Amino acid sequence: MELNQYQKLAKEYDQNPNEKIMKSYIIPLFGVIGESGALISEFKKSFRDKAAHTKFKANVEEILGNILWYVANVASKLNLELDAITSKNLQKIKERFPKSGEIICVTELFDQNYPDNERLPRRVILRFEEVNDNDNRKVKIFLDNQEIGDALTDNSYEDDGYRYHDVFHFAFAAVLGWSPVVRALTRSKRKSNPKIDEIEDGARAAIIEEAISAFIYQYARDHNFYNGIDKVDNFLIKTIRNLSSNLEVSVCSVSEWEKAILEGYGVFRNLVKFKGGNVLVDLDNREIQFLGNAEVN
Repeated sequence: MELNQYQKLAKEYDQNPNEKIMKSYIIPLFGVIGESGALISEFKKSFRDKAAHTKFKANVEEILGNILWYVANVASKLNLELDAITSKNLQKIKERFPKSGEIICVTELFDQNYPDNERLPRRVILRFEEVNDNDNRKVKIFLDNQEIGDALTDNSYEDDGYRYHDVFHFAFAAVLGWSPVVRALTRSKRKSNPKIDEIEDGARAAIIEEAISAFIYQYARDHNFYNGIDKVDNFLIKTIRNLSSNLEVSVCSVSEWEKAILEGYGVFRNLVKFKGGNVLVDLDNREIQFLGNAEVN
C-alpha cells in the first residue's frame, strides 16, 4: 500500500476531524508521545526478559503502526502528504550521509561556462609564509611566487592562528566551487555577466562568506579545531546554509559543506603547527591538501 493511500484511508477513522480546532491535534500529538513511551518499554522488557518476551516483535509492529496513524493524522490536518514528507526526508538523509560512491557535488562548477580568466583556478599550489613584524605574526600567501591579498594577523588579543583563515576560503573554493573571496584574490570575477559579478562575486557575497568563516571558527575553537572529529554539527551547517540561501552555493549539499569544513580545518591545523607550508587546491577532484614545507616544483 502506498503512503498516500494509507493516509487517505486512515483519515476516514479520525474521530476529531476538524483541523481548524486546536483540540483536534491533541489526541494525535499525545498519541505519538504515548506510543513512543510504549516502544521504549517494549525494548526495556526485551533487554530484561530476553527470549522470554515472546511478543516483542508483534508488539513493536503494533506500536509502530499506531505511531504511523498519528503521524498521518497530523499530516492530513495540515494538508501535507506522507509521500512528499518521506521523499523530502530521504533526500535530506541522502545529502547528510551519502553512501560510498554517491555523487554529492554539484553537477558542474558554477563558472564552468565562463572564459578561463573568469574561472576559479582549477589546480594550484599556494605557499603560506609566516613572518614576524615587530613581534606581530603575519601570514602572506603566494601563488606562482606572486603574493596575493594582504598579509593577515590574528586580529586578536591572543595567538589563535586566525591569520591562516584564508585557507578556509580556498577550502570552500576547492570543495564547493564557490568563494567570492578567492575570486577577488585570484582576479577571477565573472565580469562578462554584470549581474553575476555584482550579486555572486560582489562585496555582499564576500561579506557573507567572511561571516560564515568567522562563525565556523568560533565553533571550531570549542571543538579542538575538529581534530579527531569526522562530523560537523547539524545546527552549524543549517545556519550556514541559511546565511547563503540567496547565493548560488545554496545548491550544495550538507555533506559538501561538511567536507569543505573538515578538509579546511585539517589543512589549517597543519599550517599552524608548521608555521606555514604549501597547500594544494584542486577543484577538479574537489579537495584541498597540506603538502608540507618542502619546496614544490
